[in-house]
Amino acid sequence: MSSRTVLESQQSAIAPTAGRVLAGSWKLDAGRAITLNPRERSVLEISQGRVWLAVGARPGHTDQGTQDMVLVQGQSLVIESGQQVVMESWYLRGGAPGAVAFCWDSVPATSPAADPALDWELGVAQPLRDLVCALGQGGRAVGSAVAATLGASGRLVSGLVRFALHRVVPQRVRVPA
Repeated sequence: MSSRTVLESQQSAIAPTAGRVLAGSWKLDAGRAITLNPRERSVLEISQGRVWLAVGARPGHTDQGTQDMVLVQGQSLVIESGQQVVMESWYLRGGAPGAVAFCWDSVPATSPAADPALDWELGVAQPLRDLVCALGQGGRAVGSAVAATLGASGRLVSGLVRFALHRVVPQRVRVPA
């Protein structure tokens, strides 16, 4: 390990970033190009350097052509799902070519706009339907339990009557003829 590396790692000031990439970023070397094909809505943010971008139209939007643009450190661009982006490190004539660092992350889904009809449906109507359904099921369960209890009570009463009659009424003896 060189003494320069040790000294730079121990410095509290930010060391020169030539040839380095920021942590958490992707690196694109000078003179290189990369093609990005996001499957979901994404954001491309340039962490270091300058890039030239060619952004293609989204599928089904043939009326939109390819857009060329330049992004520099700190700028970002939202890329829709299905768009194709060709990115190349870019430098001014006479300037030294350098590596580019960029972050490419998916954009969290946005919540739908407030809709009073949807709020009513989800907040009142659906819970009311669920309550009516539950009360109906509870009523059927209580009715079934009452019917089963009445049936069992009827069998108990008839069994008690037969038992009492069997004990009270003397047995007839059959006489053979």
